[in-house]
Order: sequence, then C-alpha cells, then structure tokens
Amino acid sequence: MTDDEILALIKEALVESSPQHAGAILTMDSTLSALGISSITALEVAGHLEDKLNIRLPDDELAPLNTIGGLVNLIRQQI
Repeated sequence: MTDDEILALIKEALVESSPQHAGAILTMDSTLSALGISSITALEVAGHLEDKLNIRLPDDELAPLNTIGGLVNLIRQQI
C-alpha cells in the first residue's frame, strides 16, 4: 500500500468522523493541530482505520503522533 493510498484512507476516516474536514488537504507534513483535529477525533479516525485495515494501532505509539506522516508510518508498520 502506497503513502497516497494510506492518505486517502485517513482522509476517508477523518471525513466520516468529522464531516467539517471534507475540504482538508492532507500531506505527510500536515499537523493534527493545524488541521483542527481534536484528540477525540484522532481516536475516532484511528478506530476507523483499525477496522478498515484489520490492524491494531497501539495507544502508546498513537498518542505522541502530531503529523499525518507519523500516522502513515505507524499504519505502514502495522500492515
């Protein structure tokens, strides 16, 4: 799975959890705070991705992430 495919899945999960982010442009360097993603929304996105990809994103690795690229890398490690 490519970074672009993972970014598309993150975008899908984000919009499902928080429809007001439909127009957000996600890049590897995008920070969660700059995108206005709350910690609750981030957890919802992670849950959606876990279900969609049949993976587990460990809380201790997920919590310190602050960029979309960090999330992409974590997902890639779990696939």
